[in-house]
Amino acid sequence: MKQKANNFQQMRDLTLAQQGAIAATLLERMLPNYQLFSEVSQFGDPQLVRKILDLCWEWLTVPKAKINFERLAEELELATPEVNHYDMFGVYPAVDCATALDMMLNGISQQDGAEFINVAKISQATVARLVEYQATDAEITTEAELKKLVRDDPLMQYEMECLAELIALVQPMQRIGREQMQQLKAWVKELGLTNLGMELTPAES
Repeated sequence: MKQKANNFQQMRDLTLAQQGAIAATLLERMLPNYQLFSEVSQFGDPQLVRKILDLCWEWLTVPKAKINFERLAEELELATPEVNHYDMFGVYPAVDCATALDMMLNGISQQDGAEFINVAKISQATVARLVEYQATDAEITTEAELKKLVRDDPLMQYEMECLAELIALVQPMQRIGREQMQQLKAWVKELGLTNLGMELTPAES
């Protein structure tokens, strides 16, 4: 997978539906982070989060679908954990997943592609947080050194490569129908990893 220059700019050049398809596909890779946290902490509602993402796909593939996104956003807020209530790293990727899904809902309800691009930014930020968390023992003295450490980390490189490959996959799609949705979900399954490098279980993929 070759990394393209400025993935976010490339996303901006796509249609709203294409941007939404990329965001939904990235969320497929983030969803297991929420599911794992929920399983460990006994908090949240993985089925609700899955249902909301499924409805986002429905909007993409059936644009006239009648979906109450405001109500879904309210339900999602109740299922989003409070970071300061948990003494475990897993709460952060779970919150990031819920926040990204909320951005997805905003993008749909406001017809705003910038929100779909924010999903990609949050996915990358989740990876950056993990790299920083794992680097607590490293000899880092400046902000610039930390940024370089994050940028050069293999997991971050992989995240950026995945986004570049996903953009290239979506670019030729004139519309996002059921067939395109299946193609994008199959791409996630083929990768076999979440954005944090965890293996997808058969149920998740």
